[in-house]
Amino acid sequence: MGDGPSVEEAPAWAAAVQVHEEPELARELWARLGPDAAVRSVGVTDLLALRRAYWRVVGPPVAVPEERRVRMERGRFLHRTLGRILAREAALEVRVRHEGLVGRIDVLTDRPIEVKTTAHIVEAETLLSERPEYVEQLGMYCALVGIPNGRVLSLTVREDGSVGGVRAAEVRFRDIDAIREEMRRRAALLRECWASRTPDRLPRCPWFDRGCEFRAGPTCGCTGAEASASSPILAEVASIAPAADFADRVARGFDEQDPADRPPSIARFRDLIYPRRAYFERTRPLPAARAPAPLPASEVYARLVEAVEGGPVGEVARLPELAPEPEEEVPAFRGAPYLLRTSRARRPPPAAELVARAPQYALELGFRCAATGRTQARAVVAYERVERESDALRVFRFDFDPITVFSRLWREREALFREALERGTPERLPPCPAWMADDCPYRSECGCGAAPARSQR
Repeated sequence: MGDGPSVEEAPAWAAAVQVHEEPELARELWARLGPDAAVRSVGVTDLLALRRAYWRVVGPPVAVPEERRVRMERGRFLHRTLGRILAREAALEVRVRHEGLVGRIDVLTDRPIEVKTTAHIVEAETLLSERPEYVEQLGMYCALVGIPNGRVLSLTVREDGSVGGVRAAEVRFRDIDAIREEMRRRAALLRECWASRTPDRLPRCPWFDRGCEFRAGPTCGCTGAEASASSPILAEVASIAPAADFADRVARGFDEQDPADRPPSIARFRDLIYPRRAYFERTRPLPAARAPAPLPASEVYARLVEAVEGGPVGEVARLPELAPEPEEEVPAFRGAPYLLRTSRARRPPPAAELVARAPQYALELGFRCAATGRTQARAVVAYERVERESDALRVFRFDFDPITVFSRLWREREALFREALERGTPERLPPCPAWMADDCPYRSECGCGAAPARSQR
């Protein structure tokens, strides 16, 4: 692959973008990178159900049941709304890494808060017996951040997706060092089973026969006769009590939210960057047999994630969006939206040419800034084919002035996208960049005329 396309005439919005390199930050992140043979990361949710985590890595992809998919979408929407309610006092979706253990804390104030959406009220008095996995998950987050107490926030969801009730429980743990040790034990067992390609030593999942997609596949052949998992984490629970004041405050916040009338519109920032492709994906979804296969995970990308998320607690978190659309999280590094990318270009481009060579970076970061009220963002790019180690990692800072240029561009493209859906034709939507034409499954229908080319992605 070459170094990218030749520089073309800049679009009008490019005048509102300035790009600068941050070499000191690049060196700081480079210093965080572990060796090539770094231990494989294990997430907190993996540690709750080791067999499910095993099959996620070893087994073939399985379809998520429709009912569960709908519940997940409703849950994501309510999490976003909760973010707007608690934005002034909390960090959202905080990434934490410690010794190969990875967590994403829903809400972090002076303690971790785990948010759950359920069909039935979960009271503090019955939390340990009815939902022990909620308590275990919270305990692991408390252990990762070194805080012995946290909260479980339960949102009861009605059929229409609205919140019917809110409950909160304050949970205090005795020994978070013991919890960390149990996490390390489970992670080591899971890594050993991944390496040996056999799940025989893994305990039965706590929600055996409760809708596991791998057992329904059938990928996992568990019968229920497997040994149940021990619960040293639950043994460290010192107390659980209602947190009524906090629950009431959250409930009032949901009551004050305007009900959203949400016609078909922007689902992802990608829809704004490539609206013509989004039109075809929305109106002519490909059958699974024809859908492009996902790209294999890059070891370089995985290590890049580890570097960015491997800093102090709270350095990477989610920013609350100012509007309900698109339904996509905006992660932030040190308070600014960011993108992680890998490139096979042989030489990093000068910062002054990055907008021309990779306009999709500027567009996505500009839209993310517009969605969150920010004016600055970063792209962290790892170059896989450079000759000099000093060129392998670059951090580019994007300054948007005025950001209203991207707010206006958002409104224009959203209006054109709605119009295209209503009229049943994408003719007024801007064409995708030329480099997307090579593997676009809609080339014959679209007729945008883009000639194949190459670029950083």
